[in-house]
Amino acid sequence: MSRRTFRPLHWLSLLLCAAGLLGAGAAPVRAQEDGLFDRLFGSDPAAERAGPASDGLALPALFADGRLIADAIPLHDLGAGGGACVAILPLLEALELAHDETGEGIALTLPEPRRSVTIPAAALLPSPSGDCLPLAGVPTHLPLSLTHDTVSQCLVIAPTAALPVLMRLAREERQARLRPETLRPAFPLLPRPDRRAELWSADFGAGAGIAPQGRQLSASLLASGALFGMAGRASVALGGDGRITAGLAFTEARDTPDLLGPLGARSIALGDIAAPAQPLIADALSGRGLVISSRAPWRADLVDTITLSGPLPAGWEAELWHEERLVAVTRTPDAAGQWLFGDIPVRIGENRWAVRLYGPNGETDEQVFTRLVGTEMNPENEVGFSFGVVDGGRPLIGETLAGEPAGPTAFASLDWGMTPDVTARLDLRAGLEGKPAVALGLNGALGGGLWAVTGARDRAGGLGGAIRLARRFGAQDLTVDLARHGTDDSPGLPPLVREFASVMTLAGQGRIGLGRLSLPWQARFQSGALRRGGQREIIATRAVLPMADWQANLALGAVREGTTPWIGTAALGLTARHGDWRLRSGVTASDRAGWRVDGASLSAARRLGAQGNVALDLDWEAQSGRIGGGVTFARTFGPLGLSASAGREGDGWRAGIGLTLGLFRGPDRWRTAPAGITRSGAIMAELFVDEDGDGTRDPAEAGVAEGRFIVGAALRREATDAAGRVLIGGIAPGPATDLEVQMASLSDFTLRPARAGDRITLRPGEVRHVPIGLRPTGSIEVQVLLVAGDERTPRSGVPVILRDAQGGEAARAVTDFDGYVLFEGLAFGTFRAEAAGQVGSPLTVSREVPDARTRLLIPAAKPR
Repeated sequence: MSRRTFRPLHWLSLLLCAAGLLGAGAAPVRAQEDGLFDRLFGSDPAAERAGPASDGLALPALFADGRLIADAIPLHDLGAGGGACVAILPLLEALELAHDETGEGIALTLPEPRRSVTIPAAALLPSPSGDCLPLAGVPTHLPLSLTHDTVSQCLVIAPTAALPVLMRLAREERQARLRPETLRPAFPLLPRPDRRAELWSADFGAGAGIAPQGRQLSASLLASGALFGMAGRASVALGGDGRITAGLAFTEARDTPDLLGPLGARSIALGDIAAPAQPLIADALSGRGLVISSRAPWRADLVDTITLSGPLPAGWEAELWHEERLVAVTRTPDAAGQWLFGDIPVRIGENRWAVRLYGPNGETDEQVFTRLVGTEMNPENEVGFSFGVVDGGRPLIGETLAGEPAGPTAFASLDWGMTPDVTARLDLRAGLEGKPAVALGLNGALGGGLWAVTGARDRAGGLGGAIRLARRFGAQDLTVDLARHGTDDSPGLPPLVREFASVMTLAGQGRIGLGRLSLPWQARFQSGALRRGGQREIIATRAVLPMADWQANLALGAVREGTTPWIGTAALGLTARHGDWRLRSGVTASDRAGWRVDGASLSAARRLGAQGNVALDLDWEAQSGRIGGGVTFARTFGPLGLSASAGREGDGWRAGIGLTLGLFRGPDRWRTAPAGITRSGAIMAELFVDEDGDGTRDPAEAGVAEGRFIVGAALRREATDAAGRVLIGGIAPGPATDLEVQMASLSDFTLRPARAGDRITLRPGEVRHVPIGLRPTGSIEVQVLLVAGDERTPRSGVPVILRDAQGGEAARAVTDFDGYVLFEGLAFGTFRAEAAGQVGSPLTVSREVPDARTRLLIPAAKPR
């Protein structure tokens, strides 16, 4: 904020100028036309907020998926109880939606699937910024909803369908990641602490309960740290049955290919890991081993299924959403403590998945994954690889939990971009038994479609092959798969290969456009020869009705083996979010000599403020008539989490209590935090007044309280305490995150950070200490006046240069229409201002005198 004296006429001129700019997209307005000006702006100060969208202008920034879409979108207050409305034309331009103004309203063209909708003129209100649409009406006319955060002045987009701007940003991000040297960060990357070994954080949990099997005790420990530069994660759990399970893994992943020197790897994993699937010859395997890859974790195969995973602490649940459609739910982590969603089909074009995590004490988190398929193949001559060894089904510590472990296996994959449209891939897999398995394939793009051809020899010496053709028709995808498998059906192979000798699949998926809605659908027909003999045919279809606050999923299927009758199945699921409530319900049925209901389930959870959560789960099995389920209540008391549950299990009842606690290493000692801190990254920011400018905090230097930070593109609500420290958690590990001080949160506006911001890369469970020294600064205000005789007139548009004591340029700016320019955030010292060949007298700013003012007089040009 400027320190100059407040001049009402100056600021009124600015406001009128801003109003003119904001209304530039609307039709010309004449004040004498039916009192329209008075209707929009009000005829007296008391009526300034009385009319539709008449005043209360805000200019929030527009964000989606944590990315800045637009710096400012006009938002108008509708008065008491009326909410707000957003200027529709700037919003559509920011979203890059094709639109056309007609007499009936605004006609839009929506992609994926391509369709046309109209925002009726009756739904729009007049405003100084042109036509505006109430926020409550946005989901009715557009495939998105908008939330206005009045604290951070942000408009947050929650898309329900593909948006052109998000598709473009995702494509640009992928290309930038493929060539990291073209990505220019806004802030310098902070180096990681150079320590051989360190422990970052730990989560503790303990529970006691009574079940039909008797009394049970359980405990768990999950710790994160680093060893020789690699991120480590260790876990130990005592189950209610007395079994002890342990896990240990070390990982390192980067966007740049600079791991292991000339090898040029991007990621390495050691310990309890997962090996990727390989076409026809191997399924994804989990167990102890080593994987080295040139692909970063965000890379995916083309025209294929993918697997998503991430940390899942005890008591948490994960929901997988695909384009605002609930796909799957899990509450059980794998042996490495991860949530895992596998065999997820991808569509041609953009794919967007959101994994929403819900903690036992009301915590929430969301991780977004995007994949682009078919828009780009491997750049020509780009080579990617992955190789390693894994002992499938066996953990690094302890005994195997798999009933049929796959055993030790070595594997390697190599792909090469032969041309911009064709990629070759070679896969090898070798175990202790049989011959090495090999698969060679080509995939590419042709005529607007995608194709893949793969040939393989399995460990038993059998030959197999597969052909896949994929094509988009409008907004619908059609995929044809033909495969003949070899003779090997041992553990570790994909389920389809183990079960079928040959198989044909015809599948389709897409969206049907119905106005602003686009209804997702999937359908599949599969026919194959079973290895044990006979034929199996499967028909399955699924349709989704996604609404703003709820959605319905309908799945129908039928299966037939040989000449037996078809057996039909059906499932109906409903999910909803209303305020603090989350609801899920489902009913299943089958046709076994007549349709009958097999079972039903209901799950409801409500968040109790910011520190509690209550959940109800019910399930009913029709055949036995058994009803199960229970109630769980959880609440946090500072860092301590307490939970209690009761319900029915089998033929008896169960009840239990649980305690959780998190610990992390602060800059000086261990500190407590709510459990879950090992699940993601965190920053321990420290704000202080750096009086001596050395960048480190001395005992005499005071902390800055109530300071807040912008992390990524979001203003965080956490504020520093009296010592200047604050823990900012829930930061996604892996991608680089920008951290900067919100200058408006500082009570002393003369303080400025030595660096505009920092870029930080965190690893799971890491708590990075980031000291941020604030330097006391000063300001210099300069007014440029044109001298003509005895008259002195403010001169606008004049470049002014501020030079330091050595004569170097410290800053430059252009005068406003009153001839003023303000230089802020200046380090203490002596400066001179110059403009139009005139140099001012020396000006000194110091801790005692932080502000200085001067005038520069420039002579009028002499007439020729």
